[in-house]
Amino acid sequence: MFERKKYKNFAKKQLAGRWGIPILVTITITVISTIFAIPDTLQLIRNGYISAILNSDYVAASEAVNAANSTSFITSIINMIVSAILEVAAIGVYIKMSRSPEPVSFSDFIEGFNNWARAALTILWQFLWIFLWTLLFIIPGIIKAIAYSQMYYIIAEYKEVSVTKAMRISMEITKGHKWDLFVLSLSFLGWQILSAFTLGILNFWLTPYMNMTYVNAYHALMKEALETGRIRPEDLSE
Repeated sequence: MFERKKYKNFAKKQLAGRWGIPILVTITITVISTIFAIPDTLQLIRNGYISAILNSDYVAASEAVNAANSTSFITSIINMIVSAILEVAAIGVYIKMSRSPEPVSFSDFIEGFNNWARAALTILWQFLWIFLWTLLFIIPGIIKAIAYSQMYYIIAEYKEVSVTKAMRISMEITKGHKWDLFVLSLSFLGWQILSAFTLGILNFWLTPYMNMTYVNAYHALMKEALETGRIRPEDLSE
């Protein structure tokens, strides 16, 4: 049984009195992501995107974006890998918070970077399969993206599980709950829109709340799969 409200309410309780480190982690990820996005931004400027927007020349703006996209494939892959490494490190913090009421430290986030190689392999493997499914049609791609969505949590918690096995486990534990996970993500849409009106400042609180909720959902999915025998404890070891 998927209890969306329960996971969200529990997330608030888990974060109570412990917002500091999650907010600091969110700020750190935002800064690092912004730095890695600078080359793409500079490429857009060189292609005349800013001047086109100021002159309301949306055709020229679109051409500038297309030109930037055609020359930034490698940069996009690097950004994708960096984002995955940061996300897995952050997930490690939230998993630790979910397991114990004890305070966490920023060093827990730094420690998560030891998992960088598996995080990089995970996003590349995940991206390959989502891309292939999307070639069939958009909907299968979205469904598979949800099916693979628990991979980061699995590799963050179970260091000995391979990336390919993490994908199989993610597909198993999300069976029957893909729509639930989709609705869970949509349930934050109002807050995300509100965050845009605060120039993203609200996001420093919203992101920890969302991540903690997603971790609670992950634990519930894993627990159900283990209890029903769809996943065995030995599947979570090498």
